[in-house]
Amino acid sequence: MPETTNHKIKSDIKKAYNEIASVYLTWTKPSHETRLSYLDLLLQSIHSAKETHQLNILELGCGAGVPCTQLLSSHAHISITANDISSTQIALAKERLPPSVNLILGDMMELEFSAEQFDAVMAMYSIFHLPRMEQTTMLRRIFGWLKPGGRLLANFSEAAFESSTNGPWLGATEGAMHWSGWGRDEVRRVLKEIGFGIEVDEVTVDREEDNGGGKSVGFHWVLARKE
Repeated sequence: MPETTNHKIKSDIKKAYNEIASVYLTWTKPSHETRLSYLDLLLQSIHSAKETHQLNILELGCGAGVPCTQLLSSHAHISITANDISSTQIALAKERLPPSVNLILGDMMELEFSAEQFDAVMAMYSIFHLPRMEQTTMLRRIFGWLKPGGRLLANFSEAAFESSTNGPWLGATEGAMHWSGWGRDEVRRVLKEIGFGIEVDEVTVDREEDNGGGKSVGFHWVLARKE
C-alpha cells in the first residue's frame, strides 16, 4: 500500500477518534468485561512465569484508559507506558489515570523502544486499524520489545479482508475509520513464524451497535509468549 495512502488512513483515524472519543468510551462499555477477562489471563500468565514482581507493560491504543489501563495502574508493581493516536483520547486518559502512567501520543508505528524492554505488550481493538502489512511489521517490533518469556495480548479481526472504511462511524463527521485483517489462520501463522508460542487462540463475538442498528462481530484473541 503506498505511503501516501497509509498517511491518509492514519490522518482519517486520528480525526475520527478526536471527534468521537467520548462517544466511543460509552459505546465500548459492553466490551469491558471481555477486555478485563483477557487482561486477567495475561496477568496470570506473567505472574506464573516471573520470579520478580516488578512488571513493565506497554499498551498500544489505550483510548481513554478505561478499564484496562486503570486496573493496571492500581497495581504498585506495574509500570505502564500507554500510547494512542488521538490527542482527545490521551486527554481523556490523563483525566482518568495517575501521573505514573507514561502516556505517548502518536502513531504506534512510529514508536521506538529498547530491545527487551517490556514484560508484556497489549493491544486491544487497535492493531486492526493498521494497514495489513503494517500489522505484520508491528508484531515483529513487539517481539523485539519483549523480554524473553514476555507476553503479547492482542485481538484481531476474525475475518480476512484487505480494508474496510466507514466515514460516519459512531456519528463522526471528520476523517473516517479504517480496519483491515489477515484472518485468524494467517495471524496464527505469522505469530509462529516470528517466534511466538501461542497460549490462547480463540474467537469472542461482540455485539456492536452503530447508527441505530446492530451486528455481531467476531474478534480473534491471542495471548502469545516470546519463546
